[in-house]
Amino acid sequence: MSGTRPSIFRSNNADSDIDLSGFAPKDGAEKPSISPETIHQVSDENGFYNRPPRPRSPMQPPLTKRPNVVKSGRTVLLNARITPRAHDRFHAIIEQERLRYEAGELTHRVTLGEVVERALAALEREIGEGQPRLRPGTSHD
Repeated sequence: MSGTRPSIFRSNNADSDIDLSGFAPKDGAEKPSISPETIHQVSDENGFYNRPPRPRSPMQPPLTKRPNVVKSGRTVLLNARITPRAHDRFHAIIEQERLRYEAGELTHRVTLGEVVERALAALEREIGEGQPRLRPGTSHD
């Protein structure tokens, strides 16, 4: 066989120059296997100690619900470019809220999505200053 790959665009008649003699079925003679005793001896000599097999426990059905997973209802991804300072501020707030949660002041873990929603509500209050807020699906007419 030459040193190049055969073309896939060649017709079947031109395949006569491909030498496939290197591909042959294996004969019955295989390499002799190494005894398990020899394997254990060599592994022990080199610091690979054999552990006894652990008995298998009977199969347990998979859990239908993951523990400690709280569904927040937040399913829409908001992707925005922010400054590193804003990123650090958001995560500092989340860390403060985590500490409040661990101290027992809050009943749930605060997520980044909740912090964004709370910031949005504060911005709406600041902008609106007494004007009624629009809810999704409503309009001013």
